[in-house]
Amino acid sequence: MEVEARVYVAVPESFREGRSILAWALKNVANNAKVFITHVHIPPQMIPILGTMFPASQVSEKEVIAYRRVEKAKVLKKLNEYLPTCEKLKTSAMKLVIEMDDIGRGLEELIVQHRITKLVMGAAEDAKYHREMRAPTSRTAIRVMQNAYPTCKIWFVCKGNLIYVREAREAPPPPPISSSVRNLSPLMSLQPQRIGSPGQNSSMQRSVSAAAGYQQGDPWDDVLPRRPQSSEAASWSASDDIASNSGSSSLARDEQSEVGSVLLPSVHESDSEENQYSSPRHGVEDTRVDADICKKYGELLSEIEKLRKEVLEESHKCRNAQKDFISERQKVKAAMKQTKEIEEALAKEKQENELLTTQRDELNEQVQRADELNLELERRISSSDRAAKELEDTLTASRYLLNSLQADFDQVKRERDEAVREAHELRSRRDQMSSEFSLLELNQATQDFSDSLKIGEGGYGAVYRGFLRNTAVAIKKLHSDSMRGASEFHQEVSILSRVRHPNLVTLIGACLEGWALVYEFLPNGSLEDRLIRANNTPPLSWQTRIRIIGEICTALIFLHTNKPHPIVHGDLKPANILLDANFVSKLGDFGVSRFLIRSNTTTSTTTTLYRTAHPCGTFAYMDPEYITKGELTPKSDVYSFGIIILRLLTGKPPLAITREVEKALEGRNLDSIIDTSAGEWPFVQANQLAHLGVRCAELSRRRRPDLVGEVWRVIQPMMNVASLSASPSFRSGSDGNSMPSYFICPIFQEVMRDPHIAADGFTYEAEAIRGWIESGHDTSPMTNQKLLRLELIPNHTLRSSIQEWRQQHHHHQS
Repeated sequence: MEVEARVYVAVPESFREGRSILAWALKNVANNAKVFITHVHIPPQMIPILGTMFPASQVSEKEVIAYRRVEKAKVLKKLNEYLPTCEKLKTSAMKLVIEMDDIGRGLEELIVQHRITKLVMGAAEDAKYHREMRAPTSRTAIRVMQNAYPTCKIWFVCKGNLIYVREAREAPPPPPISSSVRNLSPLMSLQPQRIGSPGQNSSMQRSVSAAAGYQQGDPWDDVLPRRPQSSEAASWSASDDIASNSGSSSLARDEQSEVGSVLLPSVHESDSEENQYSSPRHGVEDTRVDADICKKYGELLSEIEKLRKEVLEESHKCRNAQKDFISERQKVKAAMKQTKEIEEALAKEKQENELLTTQRDELNEQVQRADELNLELERRISSSDRAAKELEDTLTASRYLLNSLQADFDQVKRERDEAVREAHELRSRRDQMSSEFSLLELNQATQDFSDSLKIGEGGYGAVYRGFLRNTAVAIKKLHSDSMRGASEFHQEVSILSRVRHPNLVTLIGACLEGWALVYEFLPNGSLEDRLIRANNTPPLSWQTRIRIIGEICTALIFLHTNKPHPIVHGDLKPANILLDANFVSKLGDFGVSRFLIRSNTTTSTTTTLYRTAHPCGTFAYMDPEYITKGELTPKSDVYSFGIIILRLLTGKPPLAITREVEKALEGRNLDSIIDTSAGEWPFVQANQLAHLGVRCAELSRRRRPDLVGEVWRVIQPMMNVASLSASPSFRSGSDGNSMPSYFICPIFQEVMRDPHIAADGFTYEAEAIRGWIESGHDTSPMTNQKLLRLELIPNHTLRSSIQEWRQQHHHHQS
């Protein structure tokens, strides 16, 4: 008899996760074979009772069985989702489910029970698929591959791709026939059948009667006894053909399909077989053998009948348990519904109580406030007479104050009118100071702007030396065809005609016809010329450089604090700093300068910034935030001032000078970059200037110091030291009474009054060396080496010598 072709496809409960496995099997293995949707169901170990989960061991067996039966029905219903896929491909399909605590062990049991020869299952989760996968990776797949009965061929699939095929092998030698016969009854007892019509039962009976024989072509025939062909599961199962139900069986039908019974062969068939074995053709010996076989077969039938009755009884118990479970579940649902209604009523009552409590508290507060207001009103009423009298007195005083304020107002108004009049007079005088020259005068003064008299040239014009009205002047002629030149002309006239300062270039007059400005002539040129030693001019001394730094600082402070509107220079660089005959510095070139409007919403020292989309100036000296954001503020001048300080200290070009000085400070080798052509810089002053210049040239304007509060406090003492050091009379009296150099404090550069010896061996003024240490320094101001200790020792001997010298010096002067 030809064996029916069957393919078993092991799938998970979720169709979304198992559809790729079934699709591959239908496409590659089915080949008109009957497909069994195979699933291993793990029984739940936690049982819900009244909304709470309990372990199965703590719940009655009746409740466990009832709950698990409901879960089985849900699984069968979920598996119906696989059937439409088979129906689309016109493939006959049934469901096969086994209940087992381990999926791998369940598949192994199914292979044995149903003598499976073709099985398709997953190699891993689809999410873990990769192109290099050549073998199963899940623990279940590996276990089945290693332990499943060898006569079964297994295809392992992942994400619709074949990963590995375990080929079928020969089975071990078959057990003895007697053993097979003895094992037939328990194997059959594992095969509950679906209860059907009498015709179906007779068909099933015939299939059971054939269980004692073997069919040809089945590789299991030499290993296990043949099972009835109509059996569809080795545990609880439901097998629904697509043609009969199309995957639409209800939950009740699935539950009913789990209840079955073992069908035994009919008496007639048994008698028929017995008659065949007792044929007279076999003789007496054959008759004895047949009698033994019939006896054993009868015993087997009796055992099967007994088992069938037990199965029927168990089935009846299960149905009763199911009915009890449904009844109990309905009672529980009713109780839960009633409990929920009670809880909702309690919650509503609680909410109402809370609302009443809140309203009561609010009423109590209102009553308390009303009492307080009543007391306050009584107090006010009791004091109303006194208040009325006080108001009358206040009214009298107010009238007197009003008259007084009116008199003060009249006085202030008179003073304001006087101030306005004086301001007009000052403006008239100032306007008279700046004369207007004709182009003819300027041509005569510069020999028609001869190149031989040109002393400088910029991007918007040239500067000429001239002699005008018996005065040496400098004339800057701007390009008339340049809108920028015209803008600079008006801006510079507007600023320099309003401000006067010793360290600002003096504007003598202007010529609108020739777009020219007339300044005082400064014979020593620009600071840039002196730094690069143009025309072989001698270098500036360190004393002169410190004085220039101080002068530029005072000029910037004057501009930034100008009233009513502060002024930002915007193009501060050595080329725009001019030197007179005594090397006094004066700041010029205000073409890109701007007035700032002081903010009324902030402090008196805060000013608004000037914004522009086209920043102007010299790149190496320009504020980085002005370049990137177009925001010009007083701190932009501070940045440029910092670069100028570092140039005067080192004599190096402006580009990257800040980083170079920072590296020298970090490496404590500042001496390596100081401009030695300026003379022997005092270490303290040089170190202070280096730190000050780096701070002023910070990239962020918020981190730059304030000129008045921080910078000037450092520079002013330096200027005093520089002026004393540059004065020859400071070191000796007019009568030639010389002062020893060791009387001078290395830091203050003044004669010491309270000399103290530091750990480096040098003597300092006590106030100076203490300030040095307290400011965070732990190195010597003279050697830059680390101080081994910070204690100071009074130098009484030197102090006595200084006092004696002072007395003698005072005596000689008197």
